[in-house]
Amino acid sequence: MENDLRTAFLNKERAELFLSNLDKLRSDKAINELSYTALKTEYSVNLQHAQIKIDQIKQEFNKRLALRSRQLGVFKQEMANLDARFKVGQMPAEDYLKQIKNPQKKVADLEEQIAHLTSLTEAKASAEISVPESTGIAALFSSRLRQGNRQPAVMPTNLAWTPPPPAPEPEPPKEAPPSEIPDTTSVSSLHILPDRAYPGSSIGIIATVINSGQEKVQHRAEFKINGRIEAVDEVSIEPGHSREVTFMTVGGTPGDYNLSVDKATGILKIMPPA
Repeated sequence: MENDLRTAFLNKERAELFLSNLDKLRSDKAINELSYTALKTEYSVNLQHAQIKIDQIKQEFNKRLALRSRQLGVFKQEMANLDARFKVGQMPAEDYLKQIKNPQKKVADLEEQIAHLTSLTEAKASAEISVPESTGIAALFSSRLRQGNRQPAVMPTNLAWTPPPPAPEPEPPKEAPPSEIPDTTSVSSLHILPDRAYPGSSIGIIATVINSGQEKVQHRAEFKINGRIEAVDEVSIEPGHSREVTFMTVGGTPGDYNLSVDKATGILKIMPPA
């Protein structure tokens, strides 16, 4: 989506430049009023469409930013819980240093993602968005410039041209029988953070979904409490890769609750208020 945002900014800047040049031509009386009105309408519409596209993309980035911020809070709370258990003597230093590594890495990665998403949501121009050279708009413009510099071929005038024979009509493709796509996804881990809480506390549930197949899949993860679906999240997973899905809930009546994401389960204990 970064490419889309930069493209939208480039379209906006291009429309603004055309409108500025058009006003200069009008002030210099180098264009008639009918042409001015027609072109101004066209460029204004292009400018409006570009701004709408920018707003839509930034709205999506803001959603991602809010999700990453919630995930960051969950992992920071996990670190705080580990720190407290270590300080009260429940956890040996060796176990503490081993278990703190994963949330520390998650916090560092999420903070980097949040900083990047923030820069995208606050961007005001295309120059503020970096795009890889091989896939960016610059490569597209460069390709078009190279095509534009080619000289058209000239056919000799002393040769008679004979049209080629018509190509045979292709046979209609045969419909392949529908095949059932096997489910190649599984949940490898489920973390409840924290797994002991009080009524009204925020609880994060993080599950890792793995695609062990050879094709990209769209997976629908279901989060359940005591067998009842509370939320779903759909993610695309490349073959051989994994994706994390995060759900949030709030502690209710004291007791034990069976939480699950697909087939992975865990127990959440809600303790009576102190």
